[in-house]
Amino acid sequence: MKKVTVPIDMSSEQKEILGLISKRQLIYMIAGGGLIYSYIPVVYNLIPNFFIGAIMCVFSALPVAVLTAVLAFVKKSKYHLNYDHYLLIKFSYKTQIGVWRKGPKLTK
Repeated sequence: MKKVTVPIDMSSEQKEILGLISKRQLIYMIAGGGLIYSYIPVVYNLIPNFFIGAIMCVFSALPVAVLTAVLAFVKKSKYHLNYDHYLLIKFSYKTQIGVWRKGPKLTK
């Protein structure tokens, strides 16, 4: 049997939007951008000074932007999973653990 090497990575997700990002990454970017867009005007209007308001907007948007970037673009290299999929598996693990007992069933 002849073996042929494939010149592309078949296991990674397809970069469908301009060859740069996937649909999953685009959805994360839209959701994070929409969340930031919804609360930045409120933060900006709390502070009367322009420069302090702008700085507060940057600091309030930073955690959402970092979380969105981590979930969309960073991979857990040990497991070859994206962080969103890895965290989904980690959080659903508790619901998959059953109560196992050795021996006969006890009745009262």
